[in-house]
Amino acid sequence: MLAKQVLADINLSDVYPPAKALGGDPTLSSLINPIIANVLIISGIVAFGAILFSGFTYITASGDKNKTAQASQSLTYGIIGLVVVVAAFIITKLMGAILGFNFL
Repeated sequence: MLAKQVLADINLSDVYPPAKALGGDPTLSSLINPIIANVLIISGIVAFGAILFSGFTYITASGDKNKTAQASQSLTYGIIGLVVVVAAFIITKLMGAILGFNFL
């Protein structure tokens, strides 16, 4: 319980005076939360876009073996990327619960 309070409630303006420019409640969690949320959202959109692009490439391959194989490989990488993003979201929520941060 003590570790949660120490890590989540560090007042940044005590440690780093320019943090007062953040306004309101300049804690470590209020600084990190938007960064993590934006990274997860952007990476999820990129992974989903890769899946859509590889599907379009697969449809327009016109039976060409090389293009079909490349599209299939790209689809596999897109799905792996989406799984990694979901795993990162789960790990972030788990670490937030352990360390006392309120991510997302």
